[in-house]
Amino acid sequence: MKIKLLLLFFLSSTFIADAQRNDWENPSLVNVGMEKPHVSFMLFDNQKDAINDDYSNSPYFKSLNGIWKFNYVDQYKDRPTAFISLGFNDAGWADLKVPSNWELNGFGIPIYTNVVYPHPRTPPMIGPNNPVGTYRKTFSIPENWNGKEIFLHFGSITGAAFVYVNGKKIGLSKASKTPSEFNLTKHLKKGDNQLTVQVFRWHDGSYLEDQDFWRLSGIERDTYLFASQKFAIWDFFLKGDLDAKYVNGLFSAAVDVRKFMGNNIKSGSVSVSLIDRQGKFVYNNTQQFTLSADSIQTLNFSATIKNPLKWNAEHPNLYDCLITLKDNNGKVLGITSNKLGFRKVEVKNARLLVNGMAISVHGVNRHEHDEVTGHTTTKELMLKDIKLMKEFNINSVRLSHYPNDPLWYKLCDQYGLYIVDEANIETHGMGAEFQGRIDQSRHPAYLPEWAPAHVDRTVRMVERDKNHPSIIIWSLGNECGNGPVFHDNYKWVKNRDNTRLVQFEQAGEDWNTDIVTPMYPRLENMKRYAADSTKTRPYIMCEYAHAMGNSSGDLKSYFDIIRNSKNMQGGFIWDWVDQGIKTKDANNKAFWAYGGDLGGYYLQNDENFNANGLVSADRTPHPGAFEVKKVYQTVIISAKDINKGLFQVNNIYDFTNLKDYNFKWELFKNGEKVNEGTFAVELDPHQTKDVQLNLPKYKAVAGTEFYLSIYA
Repeated sequence: MKIKLLLLFFLSSTFIADAQRNDWENPSLVNVGMEKPHVSFMLFDNQKDAINDDYSNSPYFKSLNGIWKFNYVDQYKDRPTAFISLGFNDAGWADLKVPSNWELNGFGIPIYTNVVYPHPRTPPMIGPNNPVGTYRKTFSIPENWNGKEIFLHFGSITGAAFVYVNGKKIGLSKASKTPSEFNLTKHLKKGDNQLTVQVFRWHDGSYLEDQDFWRLSGIERDTYLFASQKFAIWDFFLKGDLDAKYVNGLFSAAVDVRKFMGNNIKSGSVSVSLIDRQGKFVYNNTQQFTLSADSIQTLNFSATIKNPLKWNAEHPNLYDCLITLKDNNGKVLGITSNKLGFRKVEVKNARLLVNGMAISVHGVNRHEHDEVTGHTTTKELMLKDIKLMKEFNINSVRLSHYPNDPLWYKLCDQYGLYIVDEANIETHGMGAEFQGRIDQSRHPAYLPEWAPAHVDRTVRMVERDKNHPSIIIWSLGNECGNGPVFHDNYKWVKNRDNTRLVQFEQAGEDWNTDIVTPMYPRLENMKRYAADSTKTRPYIMCEYAHAMGNSSGDLKSYFDIIRNSKNMQGGFIWDWVDQGIKTKDANNKAFWAYGGDLGGYYLQNDENFNANGLVSADRTPHPGAFEVKKVYQTVIISAKDINKGLFQVNNIYDFTNLKDYNFKWELFKNGEKVNEGTFAVELDPHQTKDVQLNLPKYKAVAGTEFYLSIYA
């Protein structure tokens, strides 16, 4: 009885304490009124539009991107509150483009800091100096949406966002970099509707977002409305696995259908089809069903696909998966699609295998960064990054340290990059495992009241991104301790998704990581691990070779160890792009701002420490990038007997025969090309062979220099 009374007193005390907290300083309040996370998709009326996947062609989509009215204050006590009134006049407010970061549009100060929080270090409290941005947008509902369920989607809001529609509080979102969705159906009216979003720059969730980047705020990804029937496709998990011999595809699809209040459909069907790149249907199945009492019902499909084209970063073969929902009369209620890749990811004999092959990880870490718009990026910039990565022999990207824009994954599926998708969790300012003792009495990773927020961020990442073949590894976070919640999150992810691995740098060699993934290890540490035959996990560095300034030299020393050791498989260089913000000085001369620039001189800042990429902010490669290109190269040619024209060719590719490449040689005499030729090499991945070149004979003459260049 005493135990029960004590527990009751504790719970009551906790409730009272939470009730006295501001909503933005209460980690137990993860979100309010939000829909549960699910995969990103859109419904269409026909198969062609569904496969093209252009949301703007869907009759169920309405973009809210564009100009919104905006108000900014430096302290939350000065924030407007009268906007709740329907008659509120915001004509005097500024105009702000959505998506964007408000600090890069003249509202507040952009802050760059690596470890030290830009706000008080008193979790979960923030204090009075908390800027607030308030957005307002008027919108109307399309006539053909009458009788449908209508949802509001924010791709990402950085800050604690309170959402109001027509003067009524709808909900609250705190985690950035993943979507926030709200059902608006019962709050809407005919004609104009008023949407207001009030964003607090700092909040309890800011303690979990202590990444090494510009601290910027606001509605920073696409915002839109979408509609669905009262009975609709709601989620789906597609798996394209391979059998034990890596020959046949093991396809499965779990499709969730959801019914809403007012639904009068009693039965229907779901069809799932797989289409290859020639347009041929390789799988097509329909299941009839009768609605159950549950609001969400799951239909499961599975099949063996004979000898499908496999997906890997060198040959990113994709299939279109169409999902169609019909009512019992055969009327189409919605069609959607997703790209599917057949590939198997596993650990065997202490090696990371993709489709049975021990891959080489030629990786970089990548922040989302645009030199003008900050954390809001474009398709053109993403394609530019992918093109450059391919040109510099990069095949893997760790998304540091948060889920990226959904378009990035689609492009990586299409063009072929291995992705480590990382949960938006970093509490570096409260301590990290490699820094020694952590004060577990204050660190969020070890406190039960913070556990739901950690779980929420992991679940939101996995549920949104689960269908992308490019993602081969989930990451639980970065520099955030290894408290009990990360052991629980590891188990949840492994149970939810059996097609990928989970890595966690903070785990070290604890059991809650499938890969040993250290930061900046010494070569001696690497050699010790490589020589230890008892190790059962691959060793892939999540960060190494810090690319700041005149850096990235002697990269070969890492790869001498990696290429001569079974379980050493590469790593991810820190990092891809300098986080410079393009601006102009007093003389109107353009430069890239960093650290204390842009008003942050007297604030906490880490100066130019954010300028540590292989490429500059406009994507011009730094000299060190060419060292990376050389060491990451996938065809290595060395002279065996140059006088006889005998060379050794080593194919570092994992899935590509060198017969797919053109080879040539050029001979230079005193800097002038005097001869050239071509040759062919047929060589399987991970193999070596000698090649005889028909080089011309020249007599050695004092003072004459010959130079031979060979290209693949």
